[in-house]
Amino acid sequence: MPMISPSIPTISRRLHNGRLLLTPEDPMAAIPGQSLSGQLLDAGLIATAAPGNGMRFASGKRLFEYIGFTGCAVQFGSALDQTGRLAIEIEGPLDAPVLRYGRNSRPPRCAQCQRPLPTWREQIEQTNSGDERLLHCLGCGAEAPGWSWNWGRHGGFGRLFVNLEPVFPGEGRPLPALLTLLAQVELGPWRYFYVQD
Repeated sequence: MPMISPSIPTISRRLHNGRLLLTPEDPMAAIPGQSLSGQLLDAGLIATAAPGNGMRFASGKRLFEYIGFTGCAVQFGSALDQTGRLAIEIEGPLDAPVLRYGRNSRPPRCAQCQRPLPTWREQIEQTNSGDERLLHCLGCGAEAPGWSWNWGRHGGFGRLFVNLEPVFPGEGRPLPALLTLLAQVELGPWRYFYVQD
């Protein structure tokens, strides 16, 4: 058994559990965050925000009608300041679509040929935001904005997000009632994905 020298410090870095993000399928779609929060409050998905928390909310009394949880990593309660408690945050509307991705993100697939783009991280880092964020397919040569690529459940673009955190990928899944509720916001259908920092 190898010995670890006591003179070498060990660093224990806590990995991010992840978050569940929901955003309209149309990356340009957005409404004021206060309007969305009012609808989600009325529907019981969120509770009122604690003073000073802005658009960050505790889970509402009807959470389990909207999200199906598996596993045991999520803690529930109304105290947002306690570590590990589920919080729901509304982010946006942002000026332009932004990409949300993390260490769990996989290469997006080209809308034309469906091939994955292994150089997506490098291409994203080399481009500007907004309409100039074009990705170039190495397979068929197609060039399109990042939001037109298929990111699956591992990333995506949007101007408006509903973030649930902490949620490990796959352990919290929107139920049909939530997708129906969000469709009533009149921004069209919504999609969801998971991001781990």
